[in-house]
Amino acid sequence: MEKHVFRILISLLLVGIISLAERSALSESRTEFRSFSFRYMVHREDNGLADSFVTYPEFVSVDSSDAALIGAINQKIQSAGHVPEYLQLLRTVRDGGTGLKLSFETSNFGQWNEHGELGTSRYASILFSAEGKMLQGRPGQAYYPVMLDLNTGDTVSFEALFTDAESAKKYIESHIETEIEPTLSTYLENNQLFPVPYDRFFLDGFGNLILVYESSQLSFLSGLSGAVSFRYSELWDWLDTSPDGIPMLALWGIGSDFTAQYIPNPEKWNLYDLLKDNLKDGRLPGLNKLLVPPVGTPLDEALDMLRAAGDSDFYPGGACYEVEEPTLRGALLLIDEEETTLMGILTSRVDCYGIETGKTTLDEAIAMIGKEPAACLPIDETTAERYRVCAGTMAMYTFPVSEFETARDGAIPDFTLYADEAGVVQYLEIKLN
Repeated sequence: MEKHVFRILISLLLVGIISLAERSALSESRTEFRSFSFRYMVHREDNGLADSFVTYPEFVSVDSSDAALIGAINQKIQSAGHVPEYLQLLRTVRDGGTGLKLSFETSNFGQWNEHGELGTSRYASILFSAEGKMLQGRPGQAYYPVMLDLNTGDTVSFEALFTDAESAKKYIESHIETEIEPTLSTYLENNQLFPVPYDRFFLDGFGNLILVYESSQLSFLSGLSGAVSFRYSELWDWLDTSPDGIPMLALWGIGSDFTAQYIPNPEKWNLYDLLKDNLKDGRLPGLNKLLVPPVGTPLDEALDMLRAAGDSDFYPGGACYEVEEPTLRGALLLIDEEETTLMGILTSRVDCYGIETGKTTLDEAIAMIGKEPAACLPIDETTAERYRVCAGTMAMYTFPVSEFETARDGAIPDFTLYADEAGVVQYLEIKLN
């Protein structure tokens, strides 16, 4: 029971149920955590090309005694992202030629922000992305991940995330072979999914471990380097989920006193209201809200963010797209008939407040939400094939605008669960109607 509660807690924390203030208070109780000022460094050449730049994170020590450690950490970060080389390359960018963008993302560890707020954390996971001019070869795109222990400056290995790394690797490789390789092959230019690059990973802070490939090994037709992702809940049986395990400290920057004091009482969670809070902004809980645009977004804008893996395909009442973004593997973007607007998202891979596709039964999901759906209907094989879901049962929740103080564009998407004939939820969907 405790492990089940803790798994549900992860999905709650990843969508912001525990406040930053609470997490900060927890962090302060751990004296071995260091505090750093974190800032974004942005370099642009004075050549009038505003879309060419090099950005990277830099830590600044609060305590002068940490200066040597911080210097070593910053050096490792710049080395991992090839920052000096890209700064040199940036100077060669000319108007009318190929541009250069070196950007990065970090997990939400330590409450960092663009204003350089003081952060407290034990680990930093960073993913650089270079696009345009490359250090070697023709223009393209490349990822450079790194994860560091901020107490020591050491690089964190993939194996250190797990209590049983070998079993995790067996699961990952089996899943890649049976589930990922067959579905990705249509959209790939370079298609060598093996060997798996376990030394190139990123924890995104939204419940995903992402393995990024060299573009020469795996890349999409668009030129974007390939990557595969796995939710924490998929790897839970092998992750080090002890309070002092790296995944736990990386998620919250807190320690062993966490479980005793801060596991919420599931009976007090009101998942119906939590769903409404996300849906009013057009978002499906469990998906990266910094990455996935809300429904109602213009299609061009959505595809600029997510990159279509291929041409649109038929979907009743409109069309649909698969996208290259690895955390949206198993998802479809649902589009209106004119193909101008993102109307919905259908996914077979998400952990939504503890409702896990492929694991949670429909009865369990309804009990967790705490209210009966507005409609519960059978889905036959023909209908399931048309709507890209499973035969079984659909349960739809509708949310009248009158229940909201505000709503995106005055419309609230419906929330639908699709369960197979065995009663297990296999798909979740939000869709404007």
